[in-house]
Order: sequence, then C-alpha cells, then structure tokens
Amino acid sequence: MKKTSLKTKKGLIAFLALFILLYVIIYVVPKVSDIFTQTYIAQYGTLEVSRKEEAVVVRSEEVYKASAGGSLQRKAQGGQLLRAGNAAVTVAGSDQAVSGRGIVSYYYDGYESRITPDNMESLSESIISEFKEGEGVKDTASGTVEAGSVVFKLIDPSKWYLVFWSETDDAQVFSQGDSVLADMGDGERIQMTVKSITKSSEKKRIVLECDRYYDDFDKYRVRECSIIASSYSGIILNTDSIVEKDGVKGVYVMDKFNKTNFVPIMILSEQNGKTVVEKNYFYDREGQRIDTVKNYDEIVKSGNR
Repeated sequence: MKKTSLKTKKGLIAFLALFILLYVIIYVVPKVSDIFTQTYIAQYGTLEVSRKEEAVVVRSEEVYKASAGGSLQRKAQGGQLLRAGNAAVTVAGSDQAVSGRGIVSYYYDGYESRITPDNMESLSESIISEFKEGEGVKDTASGTVEAGSVVFKLIDPSKWYLVFWSETDDAQVFSQGDSVLADMGDGERIQMTVKSITKSSEKKRIVLECDRYYDDFDKYRVRECSIIASSYSGIILNTDSIVEKDGVKGVYVMDKFNKTNFVPIMILSEQNGKTVVEKNYFYDREGQRIDTVKNYDEIVKSGNR
C-alpha cells in the first residue's frame, strides 16, 4: 500500500514538473524572448540619393576690356540682361556696348576662354587644383582704369554647366538624360540634366546641363555642391531589417499581441543603410493589391526571427 502511494506521488510530481515545463515553454519563453526583441517605429519621410561633389562651373562668356584709359562708370547692374547694342559701361565718356544678348557680370577669373562648353568634355580634374592655386574669382576693374583692363563680361544665359569627377561606383547613380537637382549650398536647388558621362583617368567625368537662370552662377568657377540623383517619399526602413521569404522581400512587423508578422514591401530606393518603400499598399506584377507597411508600424530590427 505504501509502495503504491509512493509511486502515485512520484507520478504526480513528474506530471506537475512536465506541466510546469510545458507552461514555461509555451507561455514564458516567448514573452522573455520578446523582451530582447529590438524594434523601431517606421515613419514616413523622404530619402534622397545624393553625392557631394566639387564641380567646375562652365559658361559661354565674352570678356570686354577697356578701349581706352580713364574714368569708368557701370551703366548696367550685374546680372542684368542686355541686348546687342546696349551699353554696359562708359569709359572716358564713351559707351562700350555689347555685341550680343547676354547677362552682364562684373566678376572675372581668367578662365573664361580656357573653360568653355566646347572643351568641357575633355577637361581634366586637375583643373580644380590649378584654379584653387590661382587668384580665384575677382571683381573687374572699376573707378579709373587703364586701356586693356577687363571691365565686364557677357554670359550666354541660355545654357550653363557643372562638370565633376566621380568614383566609378558613386557615378552609377547617374544616367545620361536623367533629371537631377544641384544643391549649391546657399539654399538654391537647381534642376539640371545629365548631359554626358565619360571616362576620365580612373574616374567618371559627369557633365550637367541647365537652362535656368541662377542668381549667383557668375560668382563661382569651382563650387562644392550636393548632386541629388533621386528623391523618393515613403516609409523609411533600416535596410538590415529587410529579409526575403519565399522570394518576396519584406519586414517583420510586431502586432498588438506582440506577435511578429511578415509584411511584403516594395522598395523605391536605398541610401546609406536606409531604404524607402511604398506605404499602405502597392500593386504586384500581376496587378494584385498588396497591403504593406504603414506609418508607425513597429518593425523588428534584426529582420527574421
């Protein structure tokens, strides 16, 4: 009788131990693991693919020199558009008129005939360091001038260019004919077109073309700027949280029950560890509507769990 009772107690203890073990496995372990699951909140935003570049400003420019020595008076404002026959300055009482239509500039650097639209696609990157070692951009002569002094220049406003040299991998974000934005660092973002991409030594020479007037485009020869190759708005995700499941890319989203669910995504662009994707829904190749991530979704950082 005692032996039977002892066996019953041992069986009951074993049953309780097994019950506790199963409870821990089913209910406790997932909650403990959830504590260590790192997540972040997805937010709507804009992701720009850009490259910081040092660019050469190229214009069609005609330099005008004083025809005689004497007192100089400027009759046109810098940046003013003149037509052929209009006077830009008066020297020693005589008007100096422009030969064609253009923008008047009172800045000069000596590279007006060396850096032109005709030769810009054969320029070497060394032109930048050469220019920096020189005198830079300076004001044209004013007050009392000598004959032969540079007194102004006339710029063709219909087209101007930026030329820069980019590492081959970085240059892959650009394609000929693309529309890009040039952030000139002074609050101006100018729409430009990729005119050409050619090899120059170990880099790619990229020429951007613009037909829009920019107030300060005559004040610089070399300019540090950001070239924005693309700009997309959507949900911003950490790139390393994106996984692939059954051939479909997506992320794991934590629901209100602390369960993770795989959610497909449509990638728009990626830059420096961040990826922008469509929000709310998108259509797949078969035209089926696919629900996707939303603003403020809780995303699992590590991707697959």
